[in-house]
Amino acid sequence: MLTISVTNIVCIIINLLIIYFLTKKFLFGRVDAILAQRREEVESATKQAEAAKQEALDAKKDYEDKIAHVDEEKEQILADIKKQGYAEYERIVGDARKKGDQIIVEAKHNAEVENERAKEVYAAQLTDMVIDAASKIAATKHSAADDKELYDKFINEAGANNE
Repeated sequence: MLTISVTNIVCIIINLLIIYFLTKKFLFGRVDAILAQRREEVESATKQAEAAKQEALDAKKDYEDKIAHVDEEKEQILADIKKQGYAEYERIVGDARKKGDQIIVEAKHNAEVENERAKEVYAAQLTDMVIDAASKIAATKHSAADDKELYDKFINEAGANNE
């Protein structure tokens, strides 16, 4: 049977206190040290994560600023290229107009020269015809009817040559 004795109770309490102090000193002390070390590691990792997060946010902000500046720079470059394109267009059109005007001037000059040559050829032909007619008139006996016939023939030949 079970008996309850004061010595038994005191021994149990003393044994429990000894076990408590021994486990607290040897077991919980080491466990508390490991838990404290883990807590420090977690806090350190959390601080590093916060720092990395802040760096990432700063980098993101810098990237967004650069993107905004890239768009502005792109617009500026496009505007410059358009200005250069218009300037090149104006230069090309101006050169083409100058060349066109020069061609027109040359064509007018060539037409005038050709016209002068044609007049000279026509004058030479006319002179030859007049000399030919005059020699025919001088070689033949002429009467008023013959003169009229020769003049008509001369006019017909001159008209046929002009066409």
